[in-house]
Amino acid sequence: MLSIPIDGAFDPKAPSPLPESVKTPAEIAAWYEQSTTETLDKLSRLTPEQLTKIVDFRGLFQLPAVMYLQFASNHSIHHRGQLSSYLRAMGSKVPAIYGESYDSALAKKAAAGG
Repeated sequence: MLSIPIDGAFDPKAPSPLPESVKTPAEIAAWYEQSTTETLDKLSRLTPEQLTKIVDFRGLFQLPAVMYLQFASNHSIHHRGQLSSYLRAMGSKVPAIYGESYDSALAKKAAAGG
């Protein structure tokens, strides 16, 4: 979704940007950090004309490119919520994703001797 305002179009056939050489969790994290930094830099340089360009999304809707940034944010929030739900159901602790979670608050309290 973040590439839509940059490219000015949605390409459902675009290949995954993750290089095939990236295999381990550490390599994925490093690639993600680098690609996110590059993407945010590109987004910060978009002009008002690029951000307001109407972009078609699979014929379902046509919105200004900037609206796809909100979709990307909502999509990320949704998947982080899924992750925390799955962790809890598996008996794991939920990390601080959007600030302190119940589990991280308990851990902090325990570490402080409370």
